[in-house]
Amino acid sequence: MDLQYKKELEKNGLTVSELPEDAQTGIDQINDVLKAFRMLERKGQKPTAKALKKLKAMDKWVTYEILDYLHDTDKNDDEIPFDAEDVLDGDQNEPKDDKGDSNVDVDPIGLKIDAELEQLYASGKTVYSIEELGSNAKETYNVLFESYEDGEENGVVTSRFSLLEGADKKFTLKTK
Repeated sequence: MDLQYKKELEKNGLTVSELPEDAQTGIDQINDVLKAFRMLERKGQKPTAKALKKLKAMDKWVTYEILDYLHDTDKNDDEIPFDAEDVLDGDQNEPKDDKGDSNVDVDPIGLKIDAELEQLYASGKTVYSIEELGSNAKETYNVLFESYEDGEENGVVTSRFSLLEGADKKFTLKTK
């Protein structure tokens, strides 16, 4: 996808790290959406037209943040119009196949696990024992318990998170 903010960065010889925090956060949100879109494409699905419009609005906002930075102005709206979650919620609630039909099965357990992992990640902690998972993420714990095999790679991976067991028998939570 051709993004305007990337053209502005290139045209002005800027890097993301030089930009103000708002612009950097907006770019992070856009990258999260693009990752989710790539996951959909790997599954033979396409993002909805609504999700694409939201992504374009996010790109436009970031572009204006870059222009404000370059011209030392503050004309852009205070907040990004959408965040990655706003864009992706619509696509997850209405998954589409490559013909745009809403006939793709969504695993409700997978959605619960993704929500649990999001809450764990939001807490700021990234390393968990199996006992901690049992009391903080019941659905995730159940899946780990049912599929656990000694000596094998154990964990769960969603479209946004990975929770994998290390050599110390602790599970490390990472975003994708």
